[in-house]
Amino acid sequence: MKTKFSGILTLFLAFVVQITFAQDKTVSGVVSDENGIPLTSATVLVIGTSNGTSTDFDGNYSIKTKVGDKLQFSYVGYGNKQVTVGSTNTINMTLAPDNALDEVVITGFGSKKRDQLTSAVTTLSSDDIAKLSPSTSIDNMLQGVAPGVQVVSGNGKPGQTAFVRIRGVGSINASSAPLYVIDGVIAPDLNSVNPGDIETMSILKDAATSSLYGSRAANGVVIIKTKTGNKNRDARVSISSRVGFGQRIADNFEMMNAAQKIQYERELSALGIGNATALPGAQVSTQAEYDLLIARDTDWEDELLRNSYMQNNSISIDGGTEKTSYFVSLAHDRNTGILQSINGFERLSGRLNLSVQAKDWLQVNTNLSITGTTSDEPRDRNNVQNPFRAMYDYNPYETKFLLDDNNNQVLDGAGNPIFNPTRAGFPISEALINNPESENNLFIIGGITAIANLSDKWTNTFKAGATSSAFRREYFLKPGSVLDGFVGDADNPGSKTDNGSNELDLTVTNLLNYSTTIADKHNVSLTGLFEFNKRTFRNYSLSSDGFSNDFQSVQAVATIPTAASTNLFTRALLSYGGFLDYDYDSKYLATASIRRDGSSTFGINNRYGVFWSGSLAWNLSKENFLADSDIVDDLKLRASAGTSGNSNGLASYASVATLDFGSLNGASTATPTDNGNSDLGFEKNYIWGVGVEFAGFDRRVRGVIDYYERTTSDLLLNAPLSSLGGEPDGSIFSNIGEMTNKGLELELSADIIRAEDFGDFTLTVGGNIAFLDNEVTKLVSSSTDPNGADILLSTGGDNNIIRVGEEIYTYYLVRYAGVNPANGEPLFYDIDGNITNQYSADDAVALEGKSPIAKFDGGANINMTYKGFDFTADLYYKVGNYIQNFLEGNMLSNGTGVDSNQRVDAFNYWKNPGDTNVLPSPLFGNEAGNTSDRLLQKGDYVRLRNITIGYTLPSKFTEKLNISSLRLFLQGQNLWTYAPHFNGDPEVGIGSGETATDVGFGNFNLYSYPQTQSLQMGVELKF
Repeated sequence: MKTKFSGILTLFLAFVVQITFAQDKTVSGVVSDENGIPLTSATVLVIGTSNGTSTDFDGNYSIKTKVGDKLQFSYVGYGNKQVTVGSTNTINMTLAPDNALDEVVITGFGSKKRDQLTSAVTTLSSDDIAKLSPSTSIDNMLQGVAPGVQVVSGNGKPGQTAFVRIRGVGSINASSAPLYVIDGVIAPDLNSVNPGDIETMSILKDAATSSLYGSRAANGVVIIKTKTGNKNRDARVSISSRVGFGQRIADNFEMMNAAQKIQYERELSALGIGNATALPGAQVSTQAEYDLLIARDTDWEDELLRNSYMQNNSISIDGGTEKTSYFVSLAHDRNTGILQSINGFERLSGRLNLSVQAKDWLQVNTNLSITGTTSDEPRDRNNVQNPFRAMYDYNPYETKFLLDDNNNQVLDGAGNPIFNPTRAGFPISEALINNPESENNLFIIGGITAIANLSDKWTNTFKAGATSSAFRREYFLKPGSVLDGFVGDADNPGSKTDNGSNELDLTVTNLLNYSTTIADKHNVSLTGLFEFNKRTFRNYSLSSDGFSNDFQSVQAVATIPTAASTNLFTRALLSYGGFLDYDYDSKYLATASIRRDGSSTFGINNRYGVFWSGSLAWNLSKENFLADSDIVDDLKLRASAGTSGNSNGLASYASVATLDFGSLNGASTATPTDNGNSDLGFEKNYIWGVGVEFAGFDRRVRGVIDYYERTTSDLLLNAPLSSLGGEPDGSIFSNIGEMTNKGLELELSADIIRAEDFGDFTLTVGGNIAFLDNEVTKLVSSSTDPNGADILLSTGGDNNIIRVGEEIYTYYLVRYAGVNPANGEPLFYDIDGNITNQYSADDAVALEGKSPIAKFDGGANINMTYKGFDFTADLYYKVGNYIQNFLEGNMLSNGTGVDSNQRVDAFNYWKNPGDTNVLPSPLFGNEAGNTSDRLLQKGDYVRLRNITIGYTLPSKFTEKLNISSLRLFLQGQNLWTYAPHFNGDPEVGIGSGETATDVGFGNFNLYSYPQTQSLQMGVELKF
């Protein structure tokens, strides 16, 4: 018995010792984000107890626990993580941003948790934005990020903004661009904000949220909230610096060198092509002359382009006291661009955000940003002044400077080389130096918000915000320059044009809110809105001739003023509205809104519009039958419907009668040009949609599915009206026309590997796709077509039609039938589909299913981390759009453009009977050059938008340097493109900025600034 008792006692004492040792166990470590940056004030809790702690400024924590306990790590905006305590005393934890249904989303005039949303909203955090492909304009960075948001860069020029279309094209004559709101203030574009200042960006896509903005939100809303400080925190300094180089994305075709071009000219001269007989290739008669030309072989891309230099430096300081928080930043961006002899783009921006708890019941927030940009501008037009046209057109045996018969440079009287005018008669290298053009913008965006808590249920919010935009353009033809000799005044050499504008957009808003909870489960919020907006726009233009030198270019020193004009436009918007939010126990949600807008733009009889929305949502995951599910974490169904209006982009006085002024017999005269339309009103959008949001398997898998239908009615179009007793210009601007956009959007992401699965390794993949179907359903009726008269767009390079039953901007072209194998002549289809060798513009037809608008597009991304390393890559793809490849028409001109350089495949023309899959014979060059769908190509492509590799130094090293975190990174942009059907760069925005209007953001290409690829390295430092 004694022995047995001794054994039991021994086991008991061992057990007690084990418990004692376990209770005294201390676990410590570092909590950081997915990039290895320490998280301050993260919570570490022993599950099932009140034992918890928070991380310090460097992310360090220490907590007493025991083996077998479960620790939970949490941080605002990040997903929770759990780990079981084992034998180790060190547990480091990496938290990932929680993109599930409980994140806070900025919507309209407030914010909500995602599980309270009843609408389709895509939200990007500052961490998300930091992973995107870098750009001076944030809209370019949105490409492929949000389903249903098509983004096409205007061109590759530094500082260029993008075309952004949310859920299709919303108008024909009014703007289709979304509304941009920065800290509650309407912004002109996104070049006015530093991407590094952004805390969150919300893209409002359906009526439940965008209708809160009424007549300004017909095309969706992009809401940006910039960073703020935190109260009761010491100042935190963040420094970011990035530097890199870029180059033009290489063509997927080859231009001729000197030997090839000479051979091409000889062949065409032998065929009897008149344009070729006078060219050097046909004139060369001896080997010496041939060798002389070959020795002049010039790569004009090397002569005109360079590698661009890019740099970005920014610093911010944030923090706060008991009643005050602040954020201040300063950033500088520079991108020289790829053109030699000009300076490119530069931006300097500063921001101050301040929040003060002035009284227990009153909080005052102010936001102020100032941004100045300067850009040297190449001529973006389809003529000899465009350097990107010169790069392709100039012959490879033509040199930058004039050469004599021995290939020695010809010098002027001062001993300087003379620029070669080339076959174009205009040296673009000289023009870039002697015809400088610059654009300067100054944006000041500021606002003040006062939030008064009148009681525990009543809150009043007053906001006043303004955007001041100042634009200035200067264009100087230096005296003695080649272009001045062509277009200037010989008696007064040199000319200067200054033009610009100033715009002030002021908005005053007052919101009165009542919120209450009934029986602990019924949450109700009612908000009343009053808002007034006024925009004032002034512009000017001044021109003069006669300058004594090439460095003083102000108008004051000019000899003769030649032109001057100023103008003033104003418009106002007055709004009243009411909003309702209701939820029952966070399970059943409902919202409703109504808003009445009155715009000075419209006719006196139809100046006001009423816009409404309603939406419902059901959080199924909060129901008892799913609350304990091991698979479903979040599941929400939602539906919404509503209306919004559109007046954006219209002339301020579109509804009023107008006059043209002149003179007769020495007296001033006024001639009616338009009688106006007193019934002119808003374009209207009605959009309804349904969606589902879900997360499962411990939120490893997250997704969103949305379907919507959007109908735009009362489209603003010109209705034909006889000028006899009617309209002086033969038409009246009216609300007629209708079209629909239907779409399906899918978004999915998954944590394939988390840190707790495999050491410190994480792997997350994601992607999205958006399908779009557009149809014009109603246009202006006529006696010949009761369903609506077609609208033909055939100016400036556009060859499109707007027709009932077709997609907007459907191509309207004669159909090309190939090459006659018997004689090499081009063939076409007549209007009845018969093949003919007689071209007629009257045979043009609407090409069903072919427009500049993609059928679907989307993105894919991958994120990996391991210890301090991080890797991010994202792709963008676009399918189903068509582009008129005018560049190809010039480079494969079938002899009509033989005096310019050509592509190597221009040799592939018809030569012998039976030849197929060839270009037409140069003998039929004029016929082949007629406008047809021969140059219409599919614009499908996949592009590797961004690759980033980073490394964050471990805290044990940064602590010695007295800094919080240090990250180094290498980033590549647009490194790979796959375009199987398009010869050239398929990302086409502006075809030609000065001489043509591209109605479909990618309708045609000409010689606009090309897209670029870059490689950058940088450092991010916090202390």
